[in-house]
Amino acid sequence: MKKLLLILTLLLILPFSKVTAKEVTATLFYGEGCPHCAEEEKYLTTLKYQLGENLNIEKYEVWNNQENNELFSKVRNALNENHDGVPFLIIGNKSFMGFNDDTAKDIKKTVFENLKQNNLNIVNLIKNGNNTSNNTSVQPNTSIHLSLLDEVNPQKTNITLTALTEGMSDAINLGSLWIILFLAGILLSVYNNKKRLILGSIFVLTSTVTYAIIALTGINFTIDQTAFIRSFISILAIIIAAISIDAHMKINIPKKSLLQKLQELFGKKQMLIYIVSIIITSVITTFTLVNQASSSPDLFKLVLDIQNITEVSYVLNIILYFLSYLITSLILFIILNIIIKEIFVENTIGTYNRLIAGIVMLVAAIILLFVPSAFMMVMP
Repeated sequence: MKKLLLILTLLLILPFSKVTAKEVTATLFYGEGCPHCAEEEKYLTTLKYQLGENLNIEKYEVWNNQENNELFSKVRNALNENHDGVPFLIIGNKSFMGFNDDTAKDIKKTVFENLKQNNLNIVNLIKNGNNTSNNTSVQPNTSIHLSLLDEVNPQKTNITLTALTEGMSDAINLGSLWIILFLAGILLSVYNNKKRLILGSIFVLTSTVTYAIIALTGINFTIDQTAFIRSFISILAIIIAAISIDAHMKINIPKKSLLQKLQELFGKKQMLIYIVSIIITSVITTFTLVNQASSSPDLFKLVLDIQNITEVSYVLNIILYFLSYLITSLILFIILNIIIKEIFVENTIGTYNRLIAGIVMLVAAIILLFVPSAFMMVMP
């Protein structure tokens, strides 16, 4: 049994590598001390976390570096841009002046357009002394690297297999594992195995549906909104941690835990209240990490677009993708439940369940609050 538990634990903590594709280069001209430049750099860093090796970021400081300033002038002239302010971003042959929330959306959209077809890179052409006016052709992207299928041609790859593997790998990225960690902190205080299975399954199902809705509708959060939501869920985790630790200090098993007392208080409607609470918590938790998780759904939709399949096939493969995500998440939860049951609930260590639950939630809150990049994706 100990060997089995070790294997199950390793499966929880060893995520697959994420989808990568032929990289797109984003070239940023900025000025040291420029506040808007700093905001755009922060956004590009987040986007880099989301896309991994798909995105290459080059930065040129132009206020204090004459050589970079001269390159900046040549790029502006090639694009017929009179604006000499910063930040000034180039992706392919498209430029972005200044930075705000709308610009951020356009930047991400342009990155995916360039992943779909390789547009010319104006900056590289100028640096290499080439004539930009004679280089206007674009070519479809014929080389995409997938997490389990390695390098494939997106025009010819088996889309069904891609849906299955990418849905699976997306469920085992670090952002998803944080959600599992959060769920563990909640379930450690639920001693009834049947109730743990019900509540955990509802949590995972709600998280999957929320993730699918956000991914398919293209909802994007601003940096400030993401920070606010992240802070909110961190505070929620700290509150749950405090309750769990306090319950351990005051009440020992076999005395009733706080959750068990609430069950008696709510009577026959206890599970209904539990379920509503689990759904709300799951939605909030998923919203917290969705904009910081890697963009596998977007990249998978990119492959679908490149293949130019029928609308029915498109929908079916999208469903298959998230179904694979759901099944993998449920498997992770089952593994988690077995670990909780065997190590904690049915073991002498169960005396410290609530204390351990509090510590787990506190660790999750601290990591999300102070080092959120740790859960954005499998990344450098």
